[in-house]
Amino acid sequence: MKKDKIKIGRLTIFAAVFGLVMLLLMGVLGNLGLVDLIRLRKERVRIQDANSQLESENQVLARKIYRLKNDRQYIENIVRQELGVVGNEDLIIKLPQLGDQPDRE
Repeated sequence: MKKDKIKIGRLTIFAAVFGLVMLLLMGVLGNLGLVDLIRLRKERVRIQDANSQLESENQVLARKIYRLKNDRQYIENIVRQELGVVGNEDLIIKLPQLGDQPDRE
């Protein structure tokens, strides 16, 4: 009878330890466990960084939009740089290219 109580006691302890180990493993490796928590925190930081970068880009674009709507000199400058448009008051000077020789007669 004493041996049966010892076996039952050992079996109970083994079952309790096994159950605790399983709970620990599920808490660390299981769904919504420690591993997922660490992964989600890293992803949150990455998303926050991307969001911060997008906010900065939005501010730059908002400034450009404002200037395009309200700043005539800014628009003129862009047209000159990107399209090569020459203004009425601009002086055009044509320089000879390096390989060209002046005409001699």
